[in-house]
Amino acid sequence: MTAFKLIPKMLNLKRFAICWALVCLFLPGALQAQNGDRYAQPVFDNVLTTNGIPFSAAVPEGMSSPTTLYFDFYEPSGDTLSARPLVITVFGGAFLTGSRDWCDMVEYGTHLAKHGYVAASIDYRLLPLLSLSANSLVRSAYMASQDVSSAVRFFKAHCDEYRIDTNNIFLLGNSAGSIAILNEIFMSDEERPAQTFSSPDLGGMNSSGYAEYAGFSSKVAGVVSQWGGVQDKEVIDAEEFVPLCMIHGTADEAVPYDSGYCYSSLTSYIMPYMYGSHTIAERLSSFGIEDYELHAFEGEKHCFYITSMTVLIQEKFDTCFSIVRDFLYRHLNFPSDVGVSQHVADCVRIYPNPASDLLFVERKGGVEISHMALYDMQGRAVAESVHSPVEIGHLPSGVYLVRVTDSDGREYTQKVVVR
Repeated sequence: MTAFKLIPKMLNLKRFAICWALVCLFLPGALQAQNGDRYAQPVFDNVLTTNGIPFSAAVPEGMSSPTTLYFDFYEPSGDTLSARPLVITVFGGAFLTGSRDWCDMVEYGTHLAKHGYVAASIDYRLLPLLSLSANSLVRSAYMASQDVSSAVRFFKAHCDEYRIDTNNIFLLGNSAGSIAILNEIFMSDEERPAQTFSSPDLGGMNSSGYAEYAGFSSKVAGVVSQWGGVQDKEVIDAEEFVPLCMIHGTADEAVPYDSGYCYSSLTSYIMPYMYGSHTIAERLSSFGIEDYELHAFEGEKHCFYITSMTVLIQEKFDTCFSIVRDFLYRHLNFPSDVGVSQHVADCVRIYPNPASDLLFVERKGGVEISHMALYDMQGRAVAESVHSPVEIGHLPSGVYLVRVTDSDGREYTQKVVVR
């Protein structure tokens, strides 16, 4: 994977001057955090964690009273940005167990905050063991998806309070958490499992949570699924797609890499039949969708970066985090009037877009271009040059990233479509 430097959001001159003065006076250690390394590298030393903040209340399966759902919030200490990308993390545990403070959730929250993101590790409704059945497992998985939706809508409603850029909200799941996330992004109300209509009817995907957040969208900018899957591959439609990164061990028995019953070596009379990451990738490809990533780890089993719920295998976690970091980095969405595209337009001109044979890069305002490179959405360099134009006629159709380096060492990125 290749990481790209990203241009931070531009502020108007007055606001920038005020923020810069405050940083220089009170937060000298945060200066590096506002430069182009943010999101690509850890630029904050310390993380501020706030635990146990409520975001929803809902009735779990087999119970009659609502339970309050909480999140733990991770943010860079000393951060000055007013709108930060948010990653909502969702723990695993077969919908029966698990916690927002399990070691991998803490590790993700801490790593992401040091890179300049904010992260929220959320609760969702768990199934009481005494209520376990094939029917209740499906219902609880759907409830977890509803709780993910309610979390997204909560943060959009409270974006000012938590300083969140609503154009850059991402979801990251582990196992059951990934199943919940994939259902949330792909499943329409017309595709609800039959079990969710039985008494009590669970309602639509966005019907759970506090009523005051009902009007907010649950749309997100991208999703990371670790060893996840879907129970019905037909729910995956091209028009519902958001950028997707999947990480999965090929020897996973808990949630199959291809398809099969969960925990098939134990029993299949309760556990559902699932379609794993490889089958999801094949379906996306059948629609002509290319903006997804599948990272298959040969011979690895379920949740392979952890030996228990308290012990991480650090090297394997770091490998997964580097995949997540690079995926998020490539899919940050900054509006043209305040973000990367406007800054690129001020310095260089990249055209045409879409392009087919040649891609031209022109300098502006005396800026000298020293290098140009194209990367595919898996981070692989596919074309480069020191002179304009760059030949792209040999490239398959799709979305690419152009990285331009000027004579002062500054780097700019912009997405282009090759046809």
